[in-house]
Amino acid sequence: MKLKKYLNQPFPKADSKWKLIILISLFVSLFLIVFQPFGINLMKGHNKYIILLSYGLVTFFTLVINLIIIERIFPKTFNERNWTIGKEFAWLLWIIFSIGLGNAFYTNYFINYFQFNFRFFIQFQSITFTVGVIPITMLIITKQKYLLRKNLESASELNKNLNSEKTDLNQNKLIHFFADNDKDFVEFDVNDFYFIESSGNYVELYLIKENKIARKTFRSTLKRSLDFFIDSPEVIQCHRAFIVNTTKISIAKGNSQGLILNLENCDYEIPVSRNYVDMVRNQIK
Repeated sequence: MKLKKYLNQPFPKADSKWKLIILISLFVSLFLIVFQPFGINLMKGHNKYIILLSYGLVTFFTLVINLIIIERIFPKTFNERNWTIGKEFAWLLWIIFSIGLGNAFYTNYFINYFQFNFRFFIQFQSITFTVGVIPITMLIITKQKYLLRKNLESASELNKNLNSEKTDLNQNKLIHFFADNDKDFVEFDVNDFYFIESSGNYVELYLIKENKIARKTFRSTLKRSLDFFIDSPEVIQCHRAFIVNTTKISIAKGNSQGLILNLENCDYEIPVSRNYVDMVRNQIK
């Protein structure tokens, strides 16, 4: 049960995938060239180092397929809000397997003194897992612990500031919010505004009306939406898909992905991604 609970903890997706892809590909090539494990040191020929560099190239294309193409084809599956340590482990194990598969096919087709069979396939997978599993496991555990501790500290600091007396920054300030067509619009007091969530080509505004949270949908973008609050500094972007009114925050919780905000008289939880944690914390001082 403890293992299951641990694997179900939130885990952040990589911020810079291209940087990660390049670093891993270079690591594979340099590791093979410098240490020449698994009998590589017995290889002969002037093209030996070109072959070893090519394994890094195979790794590069395999990572692009998995981390860029597949994740863009299935965005809901890889949505960070639902991503966990267990999913990260499973996904990375698949990536290691696919790298081993790619390297096995490369060796079979371009290095003619190897014959592709089940034993050869298992050997390549064993080599790939040996090289990849331990550093990847350590990276996941270390990254999760570091980010969790950092964001818990940020949540604690933010909650201390929230306990101080609140004052409305804008009394009776009207916001005129227009859709992309500049025809559909809604007018509301900024103090009645809670948050905006972006979904594809639409945004959903959450306002309080007659003591209930009401939702209004408009065709627009998050960037355009933020322009309507340019004179309301308490309204900020906190996530690539969320804008929040910081005066409505009642409590903050931390996890390895960032922060989770609970709002007053509202059942929705608003995520704060790692890139926006400092902005939210600085706003509530």
